[in-house]
Amino acid sequence: MRLTGSRYLPLFDNLKIKQKLLALYMLAFIGPLILIMIALSIWLYDTLEKWQMEQTKTSLAQTASNVQEIIYKTEELSDSLYINRAVRDTIAHSFKSPQEVYDRYIELDFLDDFLHSNTEIFAFRYYTENQTIYDNSYFVKSTPSIKTTAWYKNAQADAGKIRWQMLMDEVTRKRMFALTRGMFSKPDGKFLGVLVIYLDTNRITRLLIGHENETFISVNGRIEFSSMPLPDSRRPGIIQTAMSTKTMCTLPTQWNGEKTVAIMDGLYNSQHTFMLITQIVPKKEMLRTTMIGILICMLILLTGSVISLLTILLFSRHFQKRVNAINGEIARVGANNFELGPRPHGTDEFVEIYDALASASASIKKLIDEVYQHKIEQEQLLSRQNDIRFKMLASQINPHFLFNTLETIRMQALSDGNKDVARTIKLLAKILRHNLDATDKPVPLTSEIEAVGNYLDIQHLRFGDRVSYDIDFATDVENVAILPLLIQPLAENSFIHGLEQRRPGGFISIVITSPDPDEISISIRDNGSGMTGQRLEEIRERLQTGTVENFTTSIGMVNVNQRIKLYYGEKYGIEIESEIDRGTTVTVRVPKILMTEEGELHG
Repeated sequence: MRLTGSRYLPLFDNLKIKQKLLALYMLAFIGPLILIMIALSIWLYDTLEKWQMEQTKTSLAQTASNVQEIIYKTEELSDSLYINRAVRDTIAHSFKSPQEVYDRYIELDFLDDFLHSNTEIFAFRYYTENQTIYDNSYFVKSTPSIKTTAWYKNAQADAGKIRWQMLMDEVTRKRMFALTRGMFSKPDGKFLGVLVIYLDTNRITRLLIGHENETFISVNGRIEFSSMPLPDSRRPGIIQTAMSTKTMCTLPTQWNGEKTVAIMDGLYNSQHTFMLITQIVPKKEMLRTTMIGILICMLILLTGSVISLLTILLFSRHFQKRVNAINGEIARVGANNFELGPRPHGTDEFVEIYDALASASASIKKLIDEVYQHKIEQEQLLSRQNDIRFKMLASQINPHFLFNTLETIRMQALSDGNKDVARTIKLLAKILRHNLDATDKPVPLTSEIEAVGNYLDIQHLRFGDRVSYDIDFATDVENVAILPLLIQPLAENSFIHGLEQRRPGGFISIVITSPDPDEISISIRDNGSGMTGQRLEEIRERLQTGTVENFTTSIGMVNVNQRIKLYYGEKYGIEIESEIDRGTTVTVRVPKILMTEEGELHG
C-alpha cells in the first residue's frame, strides 16, 4: 500500500515532532494571538480614551453646576436686595443729620444676616445718588469718578436688568466677579443708584483647583479664574471660537506648544455676558493612561503565552519519549528481534500501536518459524518478511498500518472460528477510522450516530445482557450536519461512570429530537448509579467555567461543551440532569445545519 499525505506538506513532514508542535503553536496560537493583541490594543485605545474623556466631562459638568448654583443664588439674593422697601426708602430719603443716618442704619441691621447667610458672597454695596447719606460697608455715595465708569453707566442704561462683569471694588481695591443692577424709584422711575454684589473669588478658584488638568473660566473671552496662575492678558483663540456655544463640546487645540483637547461648557449666557468653563487635557496624558491599560493587557497575554509555551514544551517532551519508545520497538523488530520491551503504561494510541506491533511481531516470528520449517517456501516468505518490515518502518503511526493490522487480527479470529472477536475488531476499526478521520468541520449526524452504535455494540459484546441500548430518531436527520466527536464521549461517560459497575439491566437510550425548527437536541440517558446533588452542581459549574482540574470524570463533557459554544455560540451547549441511583441524562443542543450532497452547509 502506498502511503499518501506527505506530498501535501513536504516541509512539515521533515520536522521532528517537537518542531511540529512548536510550528503548530506558532501558527495556531501565536499568530492569532498577535492579531488579537493588535485588535485589542486598538479597541482599548479607543475605549479608554472615550472613558477618560467622559470622566473629565462629568467632573467638569459638576464644577460648572456648582459655579452656576453660586451665580443663580446670587441673582436670587439680588432680587431680595433690589425690592427691599427699607433699603429703597433709605436710598431715596433726604437725611438732615448724621444721627438720622445712623438711626436708619441700625434699622437695616438685617443686611448683615443677608451677607452672613450667603457664604459665596464677598460683599454687596449700594452706590447711591443720595449725597445726604454717609458711607459704610453697605452704602457708598456715587462720586463723580464712579459715575463716569462704564459699569455704572451700563447699570443705569440697563433699566434694572442684571449684568455680570469683572469689577474693581472701590473699597478693597480688589478685582472681583460682580453682579450690577440699576435701582430706580417706582413712582417716577428716578435713578437711585447701583446695587453691586461681589462674589468670593477664592471660592470659585478652589472649585477649579480640584481638577487634575488645567481648568479656567472665561468671562466675555477673557480668562478670569484659573486653576493655575495666568497672565491677565491671556486670551486663547479657542475661547473666542466657542463664544456662541451653549452646550459642552470638545476641540483639538495647541496649548503651551503641546497637542491637547479643550473641553468647554457654557456657564452663563445673557445679552451682555458670556461665561465659559474650559479644561485643557494634554494628549500625552490621555495616551499615557491608555498605554498603561494596554501594557497591562499585553503583559497578561504575554504571560499566558509563556505559560502555554512551557506547557507545549513539557508535553512535546513527554510525547517525544513515547514516540522514541515506539520507534525503539520498531527498530528492534527491524533488527529481527521479536522480543519486545515492556508494554508502555496508559491507554493512548501509542499503546494501541505497541499492541498492534506486538501482534504483528508475533505473526512475523511465526512466519519465520514456518519458513525454517518449510524450506521450499523460504525465498517467498523471506520476501514477504522484508516487505512487511519496510511497510512497518515507513508507516510508523500511519492509520493505514493500524487498520491493516486490525484486519489481519480479525481475519485470524475468523479463521479460528471466533466470530465475536472478529466482529469486535471490525467495530473497533470502524471507530478508530471514524475518530482519525474527524476534523474541525461538521459531518453527517448519521455517521456520528453510527460510530456511537459501533461503540455500544462493542460494550454489548463485552458485557452481554448486562448492557443494552436504544437509539430513537424522533426527527428527520437525513441531511443534518454536526461537529464530529460530540456524542461518543458522552456515551462513553454514561457507560464508564454510570453502567460499568452496575448489576444486570443497564440501559442507555439516545433520542434525537427537534424541539425547534432551527435546533437539534440529542439526549443520552442511562439508568446507572447517577450522582448526588452536590456532585451535579460541581459538574454544572465546570460546564459554565470550562475548568476540569481534579474532575477527570467531567473532562469529556467540558471539552464537548466548550467545542459547541466556540463553534455554535454561547446559546448552545450541554445540559445535565441526574438523580442518585436513578441515572443521568445529558442533553446536547446545537443549531440545525443541513448539508448538501456537495458538502455545502446551510442553516
